[in-house]
Amino acid sequence: MKKPLRRHVNFDIVSRTKLAFPEHQAVSGLCSLCTKEGFCEIGLKAKTGRTIFPEPFGSAQFGAEKKIPHLEDIQILPELFGEGVFFKEVKTHCKIGGFKATLPLVVAAMGSTKVADVNTKTLSIGAAKSGIPRVLGENILATYGKERLKEDIENYKNAQEKYGGILVQVNRVEKDMGIVEKAMEYGADGIEIKLGQGAKQGLGGEVKFTEKEKVEKYKEMGFYILEERKGRYERHAPPGSLIHEKLKDDLIKLSEYEKPIWIKIGMGRGIIKLIEFLEEIKNENSIRIEAITIDGLPGGTGMSPWLIMNETSIASLSVFSSLRKKISFDIILAGGFSTGIDIAKALMLGANAVAMGRPFLIAANFRKFAELSEEKKNASEWSGVVNFTSALKEELQMVCATQRVKDVNQLIGRKQNLYPLSIEAAKMFGLSFEIE
Repeated sequence: MKKPLRRHVNFDIVSRTKLAFPEHQAVSGLCSLCTKEGFCEIGLKAKTGRTIFPEPFGSAQFGAEKKIPHLEDIQILPELFGEGVFFKEVKTHCKIGGFKATLPLVVAAMGSTKVADVNTKTLSIGAAKSGIPRVLGENILATYGKERLKEDIENYKNAQEKYGGILVQVNRVEKDMGIVEKAMEYGADGIEIKLGQGAKQGLGGEVKFTEKEKVEKYKEMGFYILEERKGRYERHAPPGSLIHEKLKDDLIKLSEYEKPIWIKIGMGRGIIKLIEFLEEIKNENSIRIEAITIDGLPGGTGMSPWLIMNETSIASLSVFSSLRKKISFDIILAGGFSTGIDIAKALMLGANAVAMGRPFLIAANFRKFAELSEEKKNASEWSGVVNFTSALKEELQMVCATQRVKDVNQLIGRKQNLYPLSIEAAKMFGLSFEIE
């Protein structure tokens, strides 16, 4: 089988492009024999004058394809000595970012794109019934109004028992719109400050829309509006700024609500500096910074520039190869996680939990693809989310059994039992090739 090019260029299903001779691709991404037909991404750019955004917008989610060291480049080594553990007896309850949870898993923030919005009720109720936290993504207030924000929070709270919590994500535009005050009034349990995301760190949240009357409305809110072509518009949120004093002032002000505060950021240069700065602010000002969510390649998105998704960032797992100091808040990893085994690998590297987005959207859609018997055709729409979470729990318990531990929290930091499958993976994740 031909080894795929690491660098993704010039054609893909998400850009609806192709090569004339796909079996003969040069390192540049062009056909080695180019007939200038323009079927490829170069041809698409020549037609539109724009960089490429994945399609179809509004009905699909997207993830980067570039092949760099990630979860599949790490193998778990079973622990041979010790007392045997039956996997179903492994305890998975834990604490994530100030909340009790049934397992170290979070429904990641998904913004105002249509593909996430159609499943928002299912996600809220499913997460609450599963006993795991959910973060409401950015721009929900700006796009759908305060009633939708209230509904999302109440759906979660009404289904919640004693585990989990619902947080509202805050960006610059919605902070000025008073989203925190409104979310607290509606019963939100915490706040997540969005400074970036793995799919497009340095760029703001983006959506497409066609209603001309919304152009001025969104501009007044503080969004940037581009006319993609006649009758089609793009809305871009201002990118998050990361300036020490500004972040400190924001954190001090938000601490007045006396709720857990999380930070969301994409993987990049300066991540260790940010973690240490947050630790310093927390200790000096007694602020309830409870977690940082670090998102990395191939972080999912409803709309991001295709090449930015593929050519920027690295796996969030790599943060632990450089983090030396012990910190007092949780590290939640995001970007490319989809199984209980993935969660286990993240914990063994040093994470406290994992956040997933796109897998939960699939699970939330289960009634459309599940082969349901007659008696189950009226199954609760959130059953897919609950079932998926249960499956991840079982996989996580099985890994715990291979490590001979009876509590999932005992997995954290067991990186000596992770084996790198390449020199690149060993360097990126700080792993050793030695087997005792």
